[in-house]
Amino acid sequence: MRHRFSLILLASFFTILVIISCGKDGDTPINPAAPTPTIPTSPSTTDLDLSTVRSDIATNLATGIIIPAYENLKANTDELAASVELFNNNPTEANLVAAQTALKNSWLAWQSASIYMFGPAESVALRKSLNTYPTDVNQIAANIQTGDYILSSLANQAAVGFPALDYLLNGVAAGNADITAQYRSEVDGQKQYLTDVANDIKTRVDQSLNGWVVEGENYTATFTKADALGIDIGSSLSTIVNTIDLHFQRFVRDGKVAIPAGIRSAGVPRPKAIEALYGGYSVELLQASLSAYEKMFLGIGANDMDGAGLYDYLVAIDAADLAEDMQAQFDLAQLAADNLSDPLADQIDADLDAMTNVFIEMQKIVVLVKSDMASLMGISITNQDNDGD
Repeated sequence: MRHRFSLILLASFFTILVIISCGKDGDTPINPAAPTPTIPTSPSTTDLDLSTVRSDIATNLATGIIIPAYENLKANTDELAASVELFNNNPTEANLVAAQTALKNSWLAWQSASIYMFGPAESVALRKSLNTYPTDVNQIAANIQTGDYILSSLANQAAVGFPALDYLLNGVAAGNADITAQYRSEVDGQKQYLTDVANDIKTRVDQSLNGWVVEGENYTATFTKADALGIDIGSSLSTIVNTIDLHFQRFVRDGKVAIPAGIRSAGVPRPKAIEALYGGYSVELLQASLSAYEKMFLGIGANDMDGAGLYDYLVAIDAADLAEDMQAQFDLAQLAADNLSDPLADQIDADLDAMTNVFIEMQKIVVLVKSDMASLMGISITNQDNDGD
């Protein structure tokens, strides 16, 4: 269990100072008869300012967590596009495996970047374009047949991104030998579509990263500027808390677990609605997503560098117990996910209770974020949902 003793002591000391110097109404001493204590002045105690803590969190999120996540995603999607091109030019089983591996690595990298769907990512519809699933194989087939498609159109939202590549690289035939044979004999339409989807992913990731970095559009400056360091709607803290609330509920809890398990699909399990249906590594993606959330909460960034996170803010506002409870709950959700096995479709058929247990532990995180953390931070949840949370 991680403890931030220095911040706890600072927050506690600041609280003691306020209590000693004023009463509940702000001008009546708690104990008029007691002499006013002499408090040694120190920047580490008297200057404790929540806006400074929020600034540290925003800066660490932007430069220590979000940008590195997008840089890692870019490196992997660059490799994905190159591997697809190589496979198209020379359809061998070895080149197919390389493209499949690059897809899996990109999808895993996406789990860390996918949390931050605001600012640059929102402007290029990154989530919808990269990870709408289940993919529409009929739309993909129609696009390949006609050669007339606009990948960014609403009609193709479920025919692009990682799920589309999953089908094209893992699902068009029963095994790698047959997939390779199909691409060897296939007219250029399927190869072209494979290339176009891979390049579309790469382009959107490039644009999202460029939106954050200083040498690009520098959204980092917007995210960390002084007037974004409050708790009002539109502030950095409000943006990240609302982003967690929305993404974790709809796209992690529901998309990865509840809908396939039938919890959010009228009690009818939908094993074909899982992420990475054809590649068969849905559980790995879920585990990577949960890990990314916990690291973000703790402020742990690239190379496991420990910086300021939401955990620290809870400590600073005298809510260390909640901070530890939330970390513990993330761990429990991970443990529940560790009891699942790939392929997830088989897991759903064989042991649905294990999926239900994951949902239960994830739902506890939703409550902690939406009801407890947001309330104590003074953050308004602006996401609209009707699932009874």
